[in-house]
Amino acid sequence: MERKTPAKKTISEFLNSTVSPVDIEQIIEYLRSKNLKTNKVTVYRIIEHFYKEGIVTRLELGEGKFRYELNRNHHHHLICQKCGKIEDFKDVTIQELEKKIFKQRGFLVKYHSLEFFGICKNCQG
Repeated sequence: MERKTPAKKTISEFLNSTVSPVDIEQIIEYLRSKNLKTNKVTVYRIIEHFYKEGIVTRLELGEGKFRYELNRNHHHHLICQKCGKIEDFKDVTIQELEKKIFKQRGFLVKYHSLEFFGICKNCQG
């Protein structure tokens, strides 16, 4: 049986409460706000374990670092290049496209990653 350490429990709680993907530094800041002194290596180990177990998804949004979020339901992201806001986006037409690819090409899509980069409504003004 796997041990549920205070750090693992707190990271799980944090990921469950976030609405946008978070990076390692944000996780560490949260742990510190909860008075948990966990070093960076331990946080990376926990997140890597969560990733391998399929608990979290890992995103690379062109920032030179990974971001993580709970693996709830498949969705995509809208990323504002001005303010950095990340919004979830879901569209069933993409699922239909996967079916079409299989039907036309015989290619079974196991997973995909799709992010949209641009300027959010608030930053356009």
